[in-house]
Amino acid sequence: MKLRFLLICITFGWATFAQSQGRCGFDIVHQKRMNTDPVYKAGIEEEKARIRKYVHEHKNELLNLPTAALYTIPVVVHVIHTGGAVGTTYNPSVAQIQSAINYLNQVYEGTLPGIEGVGEIQINFALATRDPNCNPSSGITRTDGSGITDYTTLGVNANNTNGVNESVVKNLIRWDPYRYYNVWVVNRIDGNDGTSGSFIGGFAYFPGAPSTLDGTIMLATQMNTNRKTLPHEIGHAFNLYHPFQGASGATCPTNADCTIDGDEICDTDPITQPAGFVCRTGTNSCTGTPYSINTEHNFMNYTNCATLFTADQKIMMLAAAAGPFRSGLATSWAKSASYPVLPFTPPIAAACTPVTSGTGTSSNTAGNINFLIANRNLSSGNSRSDNGYLNGAAGCLNLVELISGNTYPFTLSPLGANYEQLRVWIDYNNNGIFENVTEQVFYQNDIGPPAAYNMTASGNFNVPVTAVTNTVLRMRVIEEISTRYGGAYNINSSCYNPVYGQAEDFPVMIYANSLLPVSYSLFRAMADGADVFLNWKTETEKDNAKFIIERSGDGTLFLTVGEIIGRNASQGAAYQFRDRQPGDGIFYYRLKQLDANGSFSYSAIVKVNITMSGSRNIKVLSNIVDQEINLQFNQHSAGANTGIRLLDISGRQLLFQQVRPQRGDIYKVDLSALNLSKGMYLVEITQGADRWIEKVIMK
Repeated sequence: MKLRFLLICITFGWATFAQSQGRCGFDIVHQKRMNTDPVYKAGIEEEKARIRKYVHEHKNELLNLPTAALYTIPVVVHVIHTGGAVGTTYNPSVAQIQSAINYLNQVYEGTLPGIEGVGEIQINFALATRDPNCNPSSGITRTDGSGITDYTTLGVNANNTNGVNESVVKNLIRWDPYRYYNVWVVNRIDGNDGTSGSFIGGFAYFPGAPSTLDGTIMLATQMNTNRKTLPHEIGHAFNLYHPFQGASGATCPTNADCTIDGDEICDTDPITQPAGFVCRTGTNSCTGTPYSINTEHNFMNYTNCATLFTADQKIMMLAAAAGPFRSGLATSWAKSASYPVLPFTPPIAAACTPVTSGTGTSSNTAGNINFLIANRNLSSGNSRSDNGYLNGAAGCLNLVELISGNTYPFTLSPLGANYEQLRVWIDYNNNGIFENVTEQVFYQNDIGPPAAYNMTASGNFNVPVTAVTNTVLRMRVIEEISTRYGGAYNINSSCYNPVYGQAEDFPVMIYANSLLPVSYSLFRAMADGADVFLNWKTETEKDNAKFIIERSGDGTLFLTVGEIIGRNASQGAAYQFRDRQPGDGIFYYRLKQLDANGSFSYSAIVKVNITMSGSRNIKVLSNIVDQEINLQFNQHSAGANTGIRLLDISGRQLLFQQVRPQRGDIYKVDLSALNLSKGMYLVEITQGADRWIEKVIMK
C-alpha cells in the first residue's frame, strides 16, 4: 500500500511594497521560504489545510461566541540591543514594552477608541510571568548584539543581502515557541531603524513555520503604544494575509473562490496595494463597487487609518489559535501566577529512548502534533521538525497534574497525512520502564482517513490509586503510521523505534485524591428535543464555589454556557442544567469545578448528538444571494410569529420583518431597495424562544 507524503500545492503571489515608511516584511520572507525551503513550505501548507478545515466545520460556532477572552497568549520580548542603556532608542524601557502590549490588547479586545468591524477578537496577550525553568519572570530579556558582525550598522536582513541573517539573532535567545510567543526587538532591519524614510517595521511567520523561525522580529522604534506594527504582525502570526495578497501593481488578485484565493477572507474585497498609506474612497478597480472600510481601515492593510479586523478575519485567527502551533500557548505555565514544583526535577531516566529512522526525520509523513490532557495542551512539531524523539519530560512548562483515582479524558492529534497509530504510557511506579499491562493508558491503530487534518484520537483513562504521588513521573507517547502499511509498523512496546513517527516524553505529577474538593458519582448528557439536558451527582464536596458548564463542537475548544452555585454538601448533591438549542451535530460537555480559593479542576467529557435539522423551523435555501434571500418554512413553523433581521458584519441592523408563514412556504426577503455592496451579511431568525444566525454572501 502506498504512503502519502504530505504535499499540497498552493500558489502565493508576490506583493510589491509601497515606497513609504512602515512597511511589513512578511511577503518577502514568507515567499522566499516558500520558494526555497521545502520543510517550511510543507509545514505552512499542512497547517493552512488544517485551519481551513477547522473554519469550515466551526464557522457558525466561532461567529456566535459569548463575549470573553478564549485565549491568553504569553509573550516574551527579547530586546537585542547594541549596548545602550535601558530606555535609549534601541533598548526600549519596560514601560515602553508594556505600553505596546497594552495597545495590542486594546486592538484585539476591541476597546481601542474608534474601533470598528468585528471588535473583540477574543485573543489576549500578556508578558510571560515564568521563564523556561518556571521561575518568576518579567517576560522581557535583554541581549547585547553589538558583537555580531554588521548588527550595529545594518541590523537584521529581510529584503537584501546586507545585515545579519535572522536565524543568527533568533539563536541568541529563544524560549520554547510552543509555550511562548517570541518577539525579537532589533535595532535595524535592512539598515533602517524606522526613525526616518522608508523602512520595514517588522515581519512574522504563519503558524506552521519551523520552531527555529516562528515569532516576530520588529524594530525597537515601533515597540510602543499606538504603533501598528505589533498588532499587524500578530495578525500574520494567526494566519492573516494582507488584504491585497495576490495583487501585483495595478493587477488585481484572483478571487474566484474567496476561501482559497487572495487573502482567503470572504468579507474583504479583492484590492490592489494602496499607495502612500492612503485610505482609498471611490470605486475599487477590482470589483467595480465602492471601496469598503473592511479593506481600507484594516489593520492588515498598508493604510494610515487602521481601526478594524473583520468577522472572517476573527474566525481565521480563532481557528489558528485552536491549531497545534498556537493552542499550547494558551494553557502554558508561562503565564501562571504560581508553579507547584520548584525547583523542578525531571523524572528519572527511561530504560530506553526510541530513535526515529532517517527516513522519518527527512519526510513530512507522521508525527504527534498535539496532546490535550487535564487542561494542558502539549503541542509540538512532526517527526521531521522535532528530529524524531522529543524529550518534553525535561521541561517544567509541560507538567501535567493528575489526581489519584480520577478519570481523565484526553485528545491526541497525529499529523494526519496517513492512517496512523498512537500508544501512550505513564510510568506509574517510577522505575523507568513502561509496562504494557499496567501502565498503558491508550492504544489505537488505523486512525484516519488520511489528509483529514484536525484528525484526533480520544479516550479516557483512570489514574490507579497505587501510582507514585508527589513525584514527577514520565509519560511517553509514540506515534507511527498504521500497521495497514505493513507489520513492521507495530508499536509493540515503549522501546519501539519508529520508522516514520516519533516518541515524545512529558512530565506528570500525581496527587492524592484527598486534595480534590469534589468527587463525582455521575455525569451524563442526553438530548431532549432541541435541548441538551445534563445532570451530575457528587459524592463529596468541600470548598466548592460553583460549577461552570462548558460546551465544545470538537472536544478541544470549550465555551462557557452556564454556571451553577455549589452546595458544599459533605454527602454529595445532585445537579442539573439545560443547554437550550445548541444546534445540530455532536457536542461535548464538561464541568469546570471552581474552588473557593480560585483553583479549579475539570470533570470527564461527555458527548451527545443532536439531530434536529428535520424539525428546524426555517432554512436558508442558499447562502449565496443576489437581490433576495429565500427562506423555507417547515411544518413546525405554521402560523408562528417569525422575526427576520439582516445585519452587516458589525451587527448593524439593515432590515427587519415580521411574518406568519404557513407550512411549506418559501418566503422571499427582498433586498433590492437596500443597495447592498458585495460581501458577507448575517441573517438572524427568531421564532418564539428559537434564535439562530446564518451567514449569506452578497454576490
